[in-house]
Amino acid sequence: MNLVEQMQNTIQKITIDLGNSNYKMLVSDKRIIDSSNTEEVTEGTFGAYAVNGKYYLCGEGAAAKYTTNKIVVDKKALLGKALYSVVEDNQKVEITTLLPLSLYIHNQNKERYQELLKGEYVVTNPSQYTKKFEVVEVNVCCEGFSALITKPELLKEAIYLVEIGGVDLTGCFVNRTPVASQSFATEQGMNRFYKELAKVLTSKLLEGFSDKDAELVYNKYEVLEEELKEIIDSFATEYIQKNIYKKLVDIGYKKLIHKLVLVGGGAIALERYLKQDTNLKADDNIIILENALWANVEGAEIIEKRRAK
Repeated sequence: MNLVEQMQNTIQKITIDLGNSNYKMLVSDKRIIDSSNTEEVTEGTFGAYAVNGKYYLCGEGAAAKYTTNKIVVDKKALLGKALYSVVEDNQKVEITTLLPLSLYIHNQNKERYQELLKGEYVVTNPSQYTKKFEVVEVNVCCEGFSALITKPELLKEAIYLVEIGGVDLTGCFVNRTPVASQSFATEQGMNRFYKELAKVLTSKLLEGFSDKDAELVYNKYEVLEEELKEIIDSFATEYIQKNIYKKLVDIGYKKLIHKLVLVGGGAIALERYLKQDTNLKADDNIIILENALWANVEGAEIIEKRRAK
């Protein structure tokens, strides 16, 4: 059997979270993270990838996403671009991926996502080199809940779980398993946070700020002047109260009873505010998972390994 035939008979297993801000991918012992912005463009656009006959810009130069639905053609294009860098030509691939709880709870959504992502891919990079590969199996796990698998002791008590992603901001009561009737799902994640912060900065500073500008300013927080810090503090505190704490109370969260566990890249970005209560005192009731950015994809990998046994 030659090398090509061996490759065709070997299935490479990859775990990937096709997030709405970044995608996170585990390939053997490698971790890969990159922007998940994906925008369909015309043939000949500089830097575009061709995926199954259509052309896409992928990365920071593409338009950001503000809607939660992952069962869209752009996600197949993003998967094709992501796999291109880690698989060989003619490779067969099995992937494990994730859906938000709001989509995951309906079995038909899992099936639609599997069908969307399965199949043959023909991907050409901007240098006109083409690879063909096939996704032969798609396993779907639940975002948020998968992250708890990395810290299983949390599943021994009733908790509230909040995930802050690029688009999705979700909360759910978890009593060993997610309780869908006590949950919320909005599109108020970090992409919207930066978009709204940009409006505030534009209004207060009297010069135009884009959402990307706002993100860059926010990430420089420690070296900003006090006046600018106060603007950001006021905005972030109000944003969290409105979009997280009020919604948690509506689905039954009680600080005296329940622990609050947070995951996702947004939990890291907003940590300084999430660990304070409304009086800006330390809130010991909150747990931000140590590896909040990678916990979902790591948990999904663990779940799939257990399923395979």
